[in-house]
Formats: sequence, structure tokens, C-alpha cells
Amino acid sequence: MNEGIDFALSVLRQAMGSELEGRALYLQAIERTEDELGQRMFRSLAQDEEEHLQILQVEYGAITGTGQWLDLEAAQKEELDPSLHLFPQEEEAIERLIPEDASDLDALEIAMDFERRGYRLYEKAATETSDPTAQAIFRFLVEEESRHFALLDNARDYLANQGIWYFDDLEKPFFEG
Repeated sequence: MNEGIDFALSVLRQAMGSELEGRALYLQAIERTEDELGQRMFRSLAQDEEEHLQILQVEYGAITGTGQWLDLEAAQKEELDPSLHLFPQEEEAIERLIPEDASDLDALEIAMDFERRGYRLYEKAATETSDPTAQAIFRFLVEEESRHFALLDNARDYLANQGIWYFDDLEKPFFEG
């Protein structure tokens, strides 16, 4: 394999691991959050992480198969090859990410830190690749992580200041350039 493909596969493996961990984190947050709005927010985030994982897995399959990235729209529509087992799907494979004694505010802080790390991962990947299609994929994921962070930050601020959960479906980007 050439260096560009090796780099792409390495970044994709790291990204898939991150999205899988994020999904597990949000599923754990659903379990421990009693408030329905909090559960709804975490459920939405878990679904997003699953969609991101699907895109990354499709891209991984495309690169290993053809050596080429699929554009974002094609990757979102492509069915995942069932023979491609890159990571275990059992949530038990992921350690407990939110301690049992964590408060709702703690869970939000943990989730915000996770999204911050994802943002940095995708931002770095977008700047380190020379492939325009790969850059577009990673920029999309940068925007998604920023949107997630803003949602979590708003929920945390509202919960800390008002003592109740708040879930805004109209999420806005938080991280800029």
C-alpha cells in the first residue's frame, strides 16, 4: 500500500474507534440520566455517532477496495459491507465511560470533553490529508463535533443555572476556525 492509503486507513481506524466510544458514552448517559429531555438529547447524540461510524466504515471499505475515498453523499447512502467487521459492536467491549456516581452535570462535562477531542482529531486529519474528498469528510465531522459540543454546552449551562434540563433541537456551531 502507498503512504497515502496507509495514512487514510490509520486515521479512519482511529476515527471509528472514537465514534464507537462516543456512541457507548451516550448510551451510558441515557441509562444514568433520569430526565426525559436529557435522555432524548443523549439518544440523539448516540444516533449521530452511529451515523458517523457508518460513514467512516464505508470509507474504510472503499479505500481498502479501490484506494479511493467516496464523496460524503455517496458514503452516507452506501450500504455497509456486512463482511467488514472492524470493531466489536457489543457495548460491553467499551469500558464504563461515565462513573456510576456521576451527576448529570458530570456526564455533560465528560461528553463535552469527548466532543472536544473528536473535533481536534478531525481538524488535524483535515489539515494533514491532501485528498480533497477526505478533507470534505473530515470537515463535515468537524462541524458535527462542533454542533454536538454546542448542544452539550447549552444543556450544561442551563442545567447548572436553572436546575432543569434543556434540549434545543436548533444546534449551532461552537468551534470556529
